[in-house]
Amino acid sequence: MKKVQGKVRVAIVGAGGIAREHIKGMLEHRDRLECTALCDISDENIELRCAQFDSRPAVFHDWREMLARHGAQIDVVDICLPHHLHAQAILDAAAAGKHILCEKPMCTNLEDADRILAAVGKAGIVYMSAHNQLFMPVVQETRRLIDEGLIGRVRWLRSQDCFVIQPKAMVGKWRAQVKFQGGGELIDTGYHPTYRLLYLAGAQPVGVRGSMARHQLLIEGEDTASVQVRFANGVIGEILTSWAFANPYGTHQIHVIGERGQLFGSQGTLHFLPAGYTQPAVMDLKPMHTLGPQMLHLADCLRDGKRPLHGAEEGKAVLEIILQATADAEGWRQVAPVRLPRRRIRRAS
Repeated sequence: MKKVQGKVRVAIVGAGGIAREHIKGMLEHRDRLECTALCDISDENIELRCAQFDSRPAVFHDWREMLARHGAQIDVVDICLPHHLHAQAILDAAAAGKHILCEKPMCTNLEDADRILAAVGKAGIVYMSAHNQLFMPVVQETRRLIDEGLIGRVRWLRSQDCFVIQPKAMVGKWRAQVKFQGGGELIDTGYHPTYRLLYLAGAQPVGVRGSMARHQLLIEGEDTASVQVRFANGVIGEILTSWAFANPYGTHQIHVIGERGQLFGSQGTLHFLPAGYTQPAVMDLKPMHTLGPQMLHLADCLRDGKRPLHGAEEGKAVLEIILQATADAEGWRQVAPVRLPRRRIRRAS
């Protein structure tokens, strides 16, 4: 792989809301990265994103034209498009010999995932999955402590993200349609707890079960998913994710149980409960905008020629978990409802 010397020149494809956050991350490290091109079909989006920069990048409405006309000024293509457009944009960028950072999901089916792996390997480029929550302090510290053996061998872990999206926010949006989204909530917000689970388990998944529900009925896919994953190292994992309710009270974004204790926390707070103790120690970690360290990690990988935390292989592995959970949920056997005796609730007088 050819290493990048000097500032990493970034071309952003897709100028919607997530591109805004990528640009914020870039601007935290403007000594290391610069945006040289911006591509979107919407002039309004382009102007909103251009306003974030001190100097205006070159502007395009077609990424193929951008690669053909401006390729000499591009080191890496940062793909921030709707899900159904990811695969083709990745393949075109790889064919042009450009490094790639791509938003979740890498693509929406395994056939495209295999095409991407082949194209990235053939081009000899760096592909980085934009799994920004890997850079959450609570995730990084948990992984470090697991690697140091603090809680011994991991036995069980949970990763979750649940919050309420108002139904009207989805009406008429591309995320409401499976053909654009690639599924429902699990392949969108649920992607974050899925790749966190994979990262903390530290092994290949070998079994997946899924159960899904649609409570708000304004999207074609599910708005809630519960997923169980078995890993090759014996770890049992759980994913809970929803757009219909908040995280269950008293739970955390991540929870890991090992033979010698537990680690659990959210955002900038991590708890350690050794086996045999009833009260955990609390570690206050500095919360951060995770797109900043994500963009810095990208720059470091391109400068040093090292592999990202999550590349194309992990992008495919996360997608496999999601697609297998979806298929399993669709295969649930329907049973006749069981008649339960009616119970009277006595109210206090």
